[in-house]
Amino acid sequence: MHRKHLASTAVCLAAAVAAPASAVVAQQSDLAISPFVSFLPTAGASPLAGLAIALSGNSAFALRASGNLALRNSNTSAVTSPNSYRPWGADADVVFSLGGHFSGGYGRSFNPFVFAGLGVSGRDSLAYNVTHKNWSYGAGAAIPLGSVLDLFGESRWRMSEYVLPTAKLAPSPTTELRFGLSFHVGRGD
Repeated sequence: MHRKHLASTAVCLAAAVAAPASAVVAQQSDLAISPFVSFLPTAGASPLAGLAIALSGNSAFALRASGNLALRNSNTSAVTSPNSYRPWGADADVVFSLGGHFSGGYGRSFNPFVFAGLGVSGRDSLAYNVTHKNWSYGAGAAIPLGSVLDLFGESRWRMSEYVLPTAKLAPSPTTELRFGLSFHVGRGD
């Protein structure tokens, strides 16, 4: 019963992530390339550097894929083998712009946004790469610095299981803070 509930929740989340895809692809698109730095507010966690690519149309929706890798290995114990893995992560998100169009171009202004998506992360555990599938949600804002450049910041809450945060016995979400720049290289407004 529990597996069936998890499977149906995963299917619902995948549908929510994929639903706006046809609308984004069918319209004029804007491509944003975003280098960023992520911080996990846990003690001793190394910052992660990453890259995100977002595709948006003439609507408030965008599809975003991102990946990140720790700047240094957080496992510094004496028993660590030289082949240890750095913490890493990858996400696929649907982004909804609350300030209008997500794409670049003139006439842009402060742009708050929300997002949800699926992800996978990995870390070292006694020289073995341990991966975890998860889902996440969050909010952020982008400030245009020109016609093709944005400064953005966001907060992501990551759930380690495919359950709602309000579900009984749900694990506490972990928090991730992300800051970076977005370069719009597509058509735009």
